[in-house]
Amino acid sequence: MITISGTGCALMDYLYTDIRFDSPAFLKYRSRTSGDGGLEPGKLVFVEDLERFAGKVRAERAPRIMAPVRASSASATADAAAGSPPSFDHILHELTGGREPARANLGGPSIVALIHAAQMFEEDASRDAENDRNSHALREPPGVRVRFFGARGNDSSGDELALIAARTPLDMTDCVVLDGPTPFTCVLSDPTFDHGHGERTFVNELGVAARFGPEHLPAHFYNADIVAFGGTALVPRIHESLGTLCERAKRGGSIVVVNTVFDFKSEARLATSSEAENMRNTRNTRNTRNTRNTPAKIGARWPLGANDETYQFIDILVMDREEALKLSGTRDIDTALAFFKAKGTGAAIVTDGARDIRFFSSGGLFAPIESGRLPVSAEVTRLLQSAERPPGDTTGCGDNFVGGLLRAVAAQREAGAAKGRLDMEEACAEAVVAGGFACFYIGGTYFEASPGEKRHRIELLAKLYRAQRGRQ
Repeated sequence: MITISGTGCALMDYLYTDIRFDSPAFLKYRSRTSGDGGLEPGKLVFVEDLERFAGKVRAERAPRIMAPVRASSASATADAAAGSPPSFDHILHELTGGREPARANLGGPSIVALIHAAQMFEEDASRDAENDRNSHALREPPGVRVRFFGARGNDSSGDELALIAARTPLDMTDCVVLDGPTPFTCVLSDPTFDHGHGERTFVNELGVAARFGPEHLPAHFYNADIVAFGGTALVPRIHESLGTLCERAKRGGSIVVVNTVFDFKSEARLATSSEAENMRNTRNTRNTRNTRNTPAKIGARWPLGANDETYQFIDILVMDREEALKLSGTRDIDTALAFFKAKGTGAAIVTDGARDIRFFSSGGLFAPIESGRLPVSAEVTRLLQSAERPPGDTTGCGDNFVGGLLRAVAAQREAGAAKGRLDMEEACAEAVVAGGFACFYIGGTYFEASPGEKRHRIELLAKLYRAQRGRQ
């Protein structure tokens, strides 16, 4: 039996659809400089930082008082209240027009990826005969166990998270309950963004994820064929120890997979550092020509763990374009991939929305690939641009992409492929289809009507994608 252990970000997603990013309310709270706490399409910001940013916006827009006036105690209190930073509830009301979320769903780069992998491995006797008849189906290995190690709060959102997870085949035995609020993200989705391809913006509350650390990971977490770390920037203590955790898993013989998320805290630190440097340079007229106006200089990088040694213990690193450039401190994907290769990463994959994915393999797990690329699914693109477009959004596309990758790696290993011989292009192809399918429903987690339903639907897309790639 193949075992997959995963830890990282798991939270409640509150999904708001049809939030136009060019609306007056969104533009009011849109970031002026990356990392300043404002909203940015495709990126994440923390509740506390958005509230501080909103306070600055209010101060900028407040009318200037030309002369002091006397006010009653009551009116002074009201003025003080009006001058305080807007609460997140107030900001959210402005952004959504007071609408309730379209859906509450289980989200997070770790748990959503694991749920997809588990769903694709569900026992379904009715599919076995078809697998025998159809050599191109995504064959189910004899047995795969997928486990999540994380935390939820002891509140109603935590109870909701547990109930939703119980509807999936993911093993949640090692998800601990901590005293405090369950992490949540408000997902604002604009399906018209990027010429109709859609985009999301995320506002996150860490909750008990801020306290979850390496001591919560038992020894059997590492006793797995694949150990996956997902979105650990939203679980700070795990993220800070990522290098040590990856090394332990790698030395134990596990395949180590890391998928990243926008690291707002690191981005904010870089922006603050750059702003301080700009101020110093501005005061020093001799260095005026060296002043930088960008929020973070090229070469300034997000950390991944305590230091760059983390990369050598990662077999597969999955990022989107923005995350790859921020982690490498580079300007383009080619240079970013060269950076990760030089740091000793076994293989790296960069997604880029509706554009081609890019990847390489150094040969440790997959067969060597100097530079590879795959397009997105043409059938997914066709459906999204057609009148028959399903009522979905792009929330969870990247997370399900990783889930497809986990499933493919587990399946190849179960089928007997040795390390260094796995087929990276086929694994990436399955990931592309899994990520594309997530556009056809709201939220990251798909709820099956019966075991094997999701696998069946994805196999239909996979067949079309094979034809698109010229494969039989």
